[in-house]
Amino acid sequence: MYFIDTHAHIDMLKGLTPQEAVVKSENEGVKYIINVGSSLDGSKKSIEFARKFSNVFASVGVHPHNVRSFGKKEIKILQLLIQGYSGTVNENLTTPHASMRGILHPHGLGFLLRGRDQRLNSTGLTSHLSDGIQKVYHKQRQMPREKRLISSLLKQEALRRYLVSERYKKVVAVGETGFDFYRNLSPRIDMERAFVSHIELAIKYDIPVIIHDRDAHKQTLEVVKKYIDQKNFRAVVHCFSGDVNFAMQCLDLGLYISFTGVITFPNARDILKAVEKVPVERLFIETDAPFLAPQAKRGKENYPGYVRYVAEKIAEIKNLSVEEVADITSKNAERFFSIN
Repeated sequence: MYFIDTHAHIDMLKGLTPQEAVVKSENEGVKYIINVGSSLDGSKKSIEFARKFSNVFASVGVHPHNVRSFGKKEIKILQLLIQGYSGTVNENLTTPHASMRGILHPHGLGFLLRGRDQRLNSTGLTSHLSDGIQKVYHKQRQMPREKRLISSLLKQEALRRYLVSERYKKVVAVGETGFDFYRNLSPRIDMERAFVSHIELAIKYDIPVIIHDRDAHKQTLEVVKKYIDQKNFRAVVHCFSGDVNFAMQCLDLGLYISFTGVITFPNARDILKAVEKVPVERLFIETDAPFLAPQAKRGKENYPGYVRYVAEKIAEIKNLSVEEVADITSKNAERFFSIN
């Protein structure tokens, strides 16, 4: 038996280091953790954790609290993060980490080609990023044969398509993104613009969207309905806070639903009714650590190891064993996020 915490922010923990949180959670039966970005810096940390820990995967995105004036620069950075960027996140994007697949040259974008094109790694192929690839050039010292090979294989548009289609395999989702009308820390028009941009990035890279919805059920559904016919669109409403009616509308649109420790709270009657009605094959479990510690641990900092309490409550409500809930929700997550 093992659990998957599909939504945590171990970069925000104060009482544990990321290393301690991962090890301690593993000891509690948590096999995988998805660390979810809520800012550009937090998304960068998610990539770093995914590289450092074999059982941590990354989602990259900007929380609706932080999307004031969200625009092309942020979209460009998120795209690079999806591709595995792990250097310094800044406006100029000029300090990539050498470990990033697809980014090598210190003056712009260089390319590490794989497979049959591996021999081109040493040719000095570079390009500059300015709303896409504007030109590709190579050093004069290349052999004529290599010049002909580059010319025939790496035309500008072909290279652009190659870049766009590549993603770092441990980036398994885009988000969290959506609406938060409870705190309203960003203008609503910016929330919607960022939400749409996140969805379109997820579709482009064929990965799911993690939706944040707080007091914005109507607006969330309105945006989602525009994309339900898109081949690569799939999404989960994380930290579900709605009632049965909203849950059924989400399910009708093909969305998954994820529950947190909130379902263990004494005043969670409406959400508990939703837990009862949502098929276990369509749900995930999460902690949203370091927030929302389950009732048994109220007052303590939440961490992925506490996801067990969410599974136990679902088992109680659905008259299943904890082992059954762990097995089903883990398989759900592995399929949905393409883990394993």
